[in-house]
Amino acid sequence: MTSSPNQIMTRLAYLGLAPFALSLICIWADKTLFGLDAHTVFIAYSAVILSFLSGILWGNAIDHMKTSLSRNALLLSNLFALIAWGVLLHSPESYVWSVLVLLFGFVAIWFAEKKIREVEKENSPADYQPMRNKLTGIVAIFHLVALAS
Repeated sequence: MTSSPNQIMTRLAYLGLAPFALSLICIWADKTLFGLDAHTVFIAYSAVILSFLSGILWGNAIDHMKTSLSRNALLLSNLFALIAWGVLLHSPESYVWSVLVLLFGFVAIWFAEKKIREVEKENSPADYQPMRNKLTGIVAIFHLVALAS
């Protein structure tokens, strides 16, 4: 049986939550992960995923060059990639700051992507925006839990 690209997208998106969950479990259990402090692993994975989403925002902007939001999305995509990098550099000194900045980044990218899709009246694939809404909510909750840990 062959999976459709839509099914693969959905599966990969939800599987992407696993490293967040595993890091949180290790934080709670006071265990290391890959020989690293679990807080560090959480921050590093979060920064990588934020950078990945920045790339998706870049792609959305390129696909919608007609809209005035496109220029802003291009700038934001680079800004959030740089923010993720900066967080990686400073995370050892400020865990709380790092988690808060990354949380803000996830919400801001979700909002920007949602706005582009609304302005362009883009609703294909139909499952995408509801999936992004759920994933962003879950990732936000994971970050809030990480702050409490």
